[in-house]
Amino acid sequence: MSNDTVAALWAAHRAAPFPGRLRRIEGPSGESVPALDAYLAGCIHTFLANDGALDPERRRILTDCAADLAALLGSLTEQDAVYVSRLLRAADLISARS
Repeated sequence: MSNDTVAALWAAHRAAPFPGRLRRIEGPSGESVPALDAYLAGCIHTFLANDGALDPERRRILTDCAADLAALLGSLTEQDAVYVSRLLRAADLISARS
């Protein structure tokens, strides 16, 4: 996996508007979807800025937030699931580089 794949997913994610319905949903941990999105965004940005490196704390945050969002996929509308799935795909690719 190259960083280019993560970068392309990240660019597409950043270009997509945040679905309004997701503002009112919480993950199993109690964190709101906007917060989970923001935490993952920080991890993905750091991964790309550091040429594929992610410190252990951000790796834990990435894994925990992705698990929270993944648990919601079955209850989301198709449009909302596309938004979340793109973010999860980037997180999965980063996690695979352990």
